[in-house]
Amino acid sequence: MIDQFGRRITYLRISVIDKCNLRCFYCMPKGYVNQSRISELLTNDEWVELGVIFASLGITKIRLSGGEPLLRPGLVEMIQRLSRIPGIQQLALSTNGVLLKRYACALKQAGLQRVNVSLDTLLREKFAAITGRDQWQAVIEGIAEAKAAGLTPVKLNTVLMKGVNDDEILALVGFAIEQELELRFIEWMPTNPFVDIEREGKFFSNEIARSRIEEHYRLIPDDPDPHSPARSFAIKGTQARVGFINPLSNFFCARCNRIRLKANGRIKTCLHGKEELDLKKMLHLGLPREAIKRQIAERVFWRPEQHFLNHPEVEHQPFVMTQLGG
Repeated sequence: MIDQFGRRITYLRISVIDKCNLRCFYCMPKGYVNQSRISELLTNDEWVELGVIFASLGITKIRLSGGEPLLRPGLVEMIQRLSRIPGIQQLALSTNGVLLKRYACALKQAGLQRVNVSLDTLLREKFAAITGRDQWQAVIEGIAEAKAAGLTPVKLNTVLMKGVNDDEILALVGFAIEQELELRFIEWMPTNPFVDIEREGKFFSNEIARSRIEEHYRLIPDDPDPHSPARSFAIKGTQARVGFINPLSNFFCARCNRIRLKANGRIKTCLHGKEELDLKKMLHLGLPREAIKRQIAERVFWRPEQHFLNHPEVEHQPFVMTQLGG
């Protein structure tokens, strides 16, 4: 699939469930309760059917997310089936890590290749304050189990927040070096008006984070994936790497090769755009594969050139991150 600006789409992010076992204040509105049921989401058979369709359209990489994907019943079996689809070369998963220790070995055996784990702090008390749950130790143990199972390189995703965890930048880099991990710092972007209230005054630019790190370490540009949103660097003298995902201070739309599929079966061709195309409805109507493929390719072609987060005059399309997937 190619969009109107010549970008080839090869990466599909699938939110397999819209529920989470954490309550991170930068992700979920305070007091938010998700009323959806598993029965309202795509079934595992439907996910696999769509995986076949997207692979035939040129998708080579699938990342499973949520919510928290490890809450999805039958996830290990689904991964096993997705890994066998011709054309799918990479199969990855993003998780908060709480259940990772329990599932890491089974995920690897099923065909999963790598994991990204959210970790915003190295302090247990701060973790509980950010996430609303005392699960820091479970996440640390999950990271260790993922490494032992061979789900490598394990990547850590850290949302930087001024006055919250910006004092831990060097400590997190040190942890990544010690554990031989890939660390990515992510700028906190607008998602939902009720979440954005918490965001007020807490935005922290990755350019500042990078300058702090470079006072202590030499960063060597190392971008193995030209489509990645992260500006990636090897940390000289170590086996670790650090990346910076800057959707606001240095957005990466020109090289974006991804689309998203929500747990309810709706496509989003841009994270900050409107929901488009109800694939669940098409499957339930019994449309043939070729008809579904034509509609997907047409909608992807009209993908917007960029998001408009830096243009306040353009209305932002709010969303809850647990419903969409990271």
